[in-house]
Amino acid sequence: MGVCSNHLKEQPRLRPASVGLPADADNYMPLILFVKDSGDLFRLPEHNVPVIMVGPGTGVAPMRGFLQERAAQGAKENVLFFGCRDCHELLYQSELEDLETSGYLKLFVALSREPSVPKTYVQNLIEQEADLVVDYLQRGAHIYVCGDASQMALEVRATFQRIAEKIGIGETCVETMVKQGRYCEDVWS
Repeated sequence: MGVCSNHLKEQPRLRPASVGLPADADNYMPLILFVKDSGDLFRLPEHNVPVIMVGPGTGVAPMRGFLQERAAQGAKENVLFFGCRDCHELLYQSELEDLETSGYLKLFVALSREPSVPKTYVQNLIEQEADLVVDYLQRGAHIYVCGDASQMALEVRATFQRIAEKIGIGETCVETMVKQGRYCEDVWS
């Protein structure tokens, strides 16, 4: 269940315009929102194509939807690099662990502010899991990155590019993947 959409659904005084105004319309509050279109490229590939997802913080939300869809399709080659400050901020923890237990997900969690744990960011985990990343890239994986545009997205892109260069699949690998719709970002600052 979506947190925001279900919260809005439960508000007694909000009513979509398409429903029409009730007789006591003056008692209703208008709701104005901005919906960001992430474009045609932020869509899942066929179920037999591996997927790498990077979603620190609330950037995990679209990845959750992707994982639910992939599980429904029976697609098991899914990797999620999820970052948060500490273990208390691990959103959807039980759901992600269930997906991992059932074989639909390889989950890697980066904790940047957990006491007595070295500071780790998603790009560090991507680098540590380079063999898995290489395997997926060589088999045509699609990569999805969602979250902070000012630092995280830049660091993640640079990490994927370094990995691609190390294995000799090109200095412009990520740029080519972007043009092919295989490297997709939905980022904000």
